[in-house]
Amino acid sequence: VTEADQRLEEFLREKLGALAPGFSFLGEEGGLTGDPDAPCWVIDPIDGTTNYVRGIPLWCVSVGAVWRGQAIWGAIAIAPQNEIMWGGQGLGAWLEPLSSTQESAPQALHAHDSDALMQEDLIGVNTTAERAVDFRRVPCRLRNLGTLAYHTAAVSRGMLCASLAREYKLYDIAAGIAIGNQAGCVAKYLGGEEWRAEVVAPKEPRPLIVAPPKIMQQLLDDLELAD
Repeated sequence: VTEADQRLEEFLREKLGALAPGFSFLGEEGGLTGDPDAPCWVIDPIDGTTNYVRGIPLWCVSVGAVWRGQAIWGAIAIAPQNEIMWGGQGLGAWLEPLSSTQESAPQALHAHDSDALMQEDLIGVNTTAERAVDFRRVPCRLRNLGTLAYHTAAVSRGMLCASLAREYKLYDIAAGIAIGNQAGCVAKYLGGEEWRAEVVAPKEPRPLIVAPPKIMQQLLDDLELAD
């Protein structure tokens, strides 16, 4: 944990608390405050802290909102790339510059679905999932970019065909799933169960897949836990 993580979460708690005072708040650094049954802001102030500390230019500020088990809104800012992706129920999913000297229209995000996975397709996977899941029946290449928020957002852009994670917390994935839902993705556990946002929950041991529907079914058919 860095000072930047702590200060940014404090800033977001203050600003989002003023914007929506009835929401509870779950942050990586400060934990849960407020009513767990209320709509909840879910924040990872720097997702990809190791990348940030080591000077790798890929890390995100991830802000999601969940309610009644659903991810209803999310924004992922990728400062090193001057990009922000955001989306919410009924709003679509969008990409635009974080800052720009010229006006530019937001770009709509659409995940790329496919009837057949290929060797050149990429799956974003965190380390604990890579160790726990048997990928031998899936032809795709695996990529660990060091930030789960970016993995899920990259599926919404069609850069990755899927994201697979294990031993994560809600603040790692909520914003990305909210964006992904609007870009044509679904989120399911490896056993096929629908994902639900649980504000009060430990790290999730079940592998979670975020992918467009046809790719999701292929992965559910071909992936299994390693021996």
